[in-house]
Amino acid sequence: MLKILYSYLEKKHHPFFLNNYLLEMPLDFQEKVLKYKNWQDTQASIIGRLLLGILVKTFDLNLSIKHLAYNVNGKPYFEKEQVFFNISHSDDIVICVVTDINEVGIDIEKLQDININDFKNFLTKFEWDYIDVSQNAVSDFISLWTQKEAILKASGHGLNIDLNSFEINDDKAEINSNIYSLKEILINHKYKCHLAIKGDISQTTEIQPIKWFA
Repeated sequence: MLKILYSYLEKKHHPFFLNNYLLEMPLDFQEKVLKYKNWQDTQASIIGRLLLGILVKTFDLNLSIKHLAYNVNGKPYFEKEQVFFNISHSDDIVICVVTDINEVGIDIEKLQDININDFKNFLTKFEWDYIDVSQNAVSDFISLWTQKEAILKASGHGLNIDLNSFEINDDKAEINSNIYSLKEILINHKYKCHLAIKGDISQTTEIQPIKWFA
């Protein structure tokens, strides 16, 4: 089973998140998110944990987000159960995936004007050649970037592996002899989002939007 939930951020509700939801979370998490410089990062972290808690309950397991462990690269995980998750946010969207299939990663980025030449060194020659001839280079670059970030997150290595050390080809990539497969997640036409999972991703993906204070 694999499930995805996402939510939009709203500044007008920020005090409520701080005074209610955040106070119910572990003290170390509270201290961490309150150090963020802008409200979006703080609220996205709070909502990300809330989405995780909601999804975990649907797996019928006795798990709590208050008891997360962290690997040597700082990636959170549940110690006692075969449940994998990942959270990402960009601008005003935060998204969370939970699965009992295998290691998973997700990345979302808002489409915006950027100088893609500044990122050439992060891509392989094959990937750059693809972007170089694209009719919509910025959109395709951001799409590729979310694929590579999702795979890095699924691998658990994070920034300890260079983005140009592996290549996206036919919605797959290999890191340390492990194959990761990709699926595009369609949420909002202003964003690009990709899901990566270790192994085969040929299963149904459920996407359920959450609207806070609708």
